[in-house]
Amino acid sequence: MTAAPAVQIAPQSIGSEIKLRPWQQEAFGSYRDCVLRGEKTLLLEATPGAGKTTAALVLALHQMRKRGASRIGIVVPTAHLKGQWARSALSMDLHLDSSFSNGTGILAGDFNGFVVTYQQVAQKPGLFRRLTENSCIILDEVHHAGDGLSWGDGLRSAFHDAKFIICLSGTPFRSDNAPIPFVSYDDLGFGVPDYSYSYSRAVEEGVCRPTAFFTYGGEVGWRDDAGEAYALFSDELDHIGQSRRLRAALDGDSGWITPMLKDAHDMLMTTRREHPNAGGLLVAADQTSARKLAKLLASISKTSPVVVLSEETEAARKLKRFRDSSEPWLVACNMVSEGVDIPRLRVGVYATTVRTKMYFRQFLGRIVRRIPTLKCLQVAYCYLPADPTLTRLAEEIENEIRHCIRPTGENDDIFDRAEERQTEKPDRPSWEALSSHNSGLNSVIVHGNQLSLFAGDQPIELHSAVTQKVEARLDEKRTRAEEKAFLTVEVRKLVNMLHKKTGRTHAQIHSQINAQQKVKSQTACTEKQLRERINLIRQLL
Repeated sequence: MTAAPAVQIAPQSIGSEIKLRPWQQEAFGSYRDCVLRGEKTLLLEATPGAGKTTAALVLALHQMRKRGASRIGIVVPTAHLKGQWARSALSMDLHLDSSFSNGTGILAGDFNGFVVTYQQVAQKPGLFRRLTENSCIILDEVHHAGDGLSWGDGLRSAFHDAKFIICLSGTPFRSDNAPIPFVSYDDLGFGVPDYSYSYSRAVEEGVCRPTAFFTYGGEVGWRDDAGEAYALFSDELDHIGQSRRLRAALDGDSGWITPMLKDAHDMLMTTRREHPNAGGLLVAADQTSARKLAKLLASISKTSPVVVLSEETEAARKLKRFRDSSEPWLVACNMVSEGVDIPRLRVGVYATTVRTKMYFRQFLGRIVRRIPTLKCLQVAYCYLPADPTLTRLAEEIENEIRHCIRPTGENDDIFDRAEERQTEKPDRPSWEALSSHNSGLNSVIVHGNQLSLFAGDQPIELHSAVTQKVEARLDEKRTRAEEKAFLTVEVRKLVNMLHKKTGRTHAQIHSQINAQQKVKSQTACTEKQLRERINLIRQLL
């Protein structure tokens, strides 16, 4: 491997005007280590809303100003994100062509680079290989590179000769049959990040808002080829039964979702007392559902929601207008699953049948983005059916804050692989949602715990109860058990990095450190020994 030139590798070396959050400075440190090791790729994993766009652009800027990269190439999942990246780059005096056309294949001389989609790269990898030789590449939400074989092959071909590649992801992801280019994997098939920034830490550091989840129960009915069926959300059903129950509940014709929409709107109005232009987001399963639920929401709120559909040519402009307005509600499907930056969104309604961990977390990323200038305790409010999978995902989001109470084993698989399966698609021609009953608020989940509910609680009372719970949690100091669990997570990150560097298994690395520390296992380590363990692994790196 080629040794790195003796240049200053620090954020300050590219301009004192760029102010980074502590985690972004740490990420820069991981980037520096990659450069000094002579590596050409970096996987940066940061919770949605934390500011990974800024972090990535700073690294790319360093590649241009200090490492000799000729230009920057950014690849995004969807077209509407191209303009957003270009605007973010402008704040660093970088000019990116977000209208680059494969047809002409020409980048004008007054651009520092371009922003294109994965689809564009897959269509003409040879063109981008020519354009990006000696360039710095950013692959946004890199897990999308596994969406199709042609996309992965196109990336490998297009960016083989790039100077440096920065892979970004908002959530941990796993590869089954199609490993993603430029990403390393551990023994369980999970992508191994060079740096990871969790939602729990983002909440503790005031980077992201904490989230309160409101789940709703009741009985749901539907009719299909097999006949009529009814089920409570508390009933145990198989995977297909759960999918059908959720689909029927979210159908605007069943009547189930109406009470939940009313409560979500009331909470939005309560939130606007402290945050006057706060907005709400409803994400629907498809365009038909989006239009239907928008009409329901309009009758409840007495205003017309802004409806943004992925097929519309005006979708990106609608999002921008909504972001800069004080309109209360945005209804969308797909357009806001990733990357959209609208910090005034405070209330979310999860009205889609997708129940994967990644999509759920990306959705939450739309409402947890904190506004530094807003002088109040900012909490995000998420409304969703009491579907067992969705409830579990809500509890796991906050369990990251509480992970210290129940530390996992060193080699535990922290993901239930069944959650990665897609839900049943609504393709039955005889499908019909039947009249259903929403029994009202089932639970309020804050920091993984359910708050006590009282009959007749109003939004302002729930708002107050959630605020008190959040304030109490943020004021807490870590116990020894909590501090040790925090250190254990840091050990796990470093072991992943060492595994990526050396190819040794996690078990082999832990065995070596156990021998050096003369302990039987990491579980037996004191707090002091865990800190020593971290230093030992860093020395090996």
